[in-house]
Amino acid sequence: MKRDEDNENTGHDEEMTLLVDAVFRLERAISRIGAMRLRPWRMTLSGYAALHVIEARPNLSLAQLSRRCFVRPQTMTRIVSNLNDAGYVKRKISPGNERAMSLTLTARGRKVLREMDVEVLKINETLGQNLPSEERAKMISLLRSSAVAVEQEIAVFEGL
Repeated sequence: MKRDEDNENTGHDEEMTLLVDAVFRLERAISRIGAMRLRPWRMTLSGYAALHVIEARPNLSLAQLSRRCFVRPQTMTRIVSNLNDAGYVKRKISPGNERAMSLTLTARGRKVLREMDVEVLKINETLGQNLPSEERAKMISLLRSSAVAVEQEIAVFEGL
């Protein structure tokens, strides 16, 4: 009986490894095509995401922005510095905290964000090309719920 349980566990472990492998491969492929599509703006998908968050929620602090973009504060500092140097964002003293900086998009930032949207939508179309339209919403929901589960596990580890 023990041998059957071991075989069942091995099958489950292989299935989970395949899921991790598939997600990792997809993440790497998306990062690569994102870098290629956003190369004319010298932008990464993380920088693009930051621009979208800043557009939707102006005046966020760097810490708030990094949390919303799922990157470390140090990484966000580098991203924002690049966005600022490119003239896409404007830094100013935070209205709620004189020691903190807040960020807003510049007119140039809004213009290039719209241009980049076209390229990122092409990535989205590629991702969805093998899925019937009625399954896309389900896949998005499943991926988001999986992300939440992993984020909850991260929180447990970080709380230790």
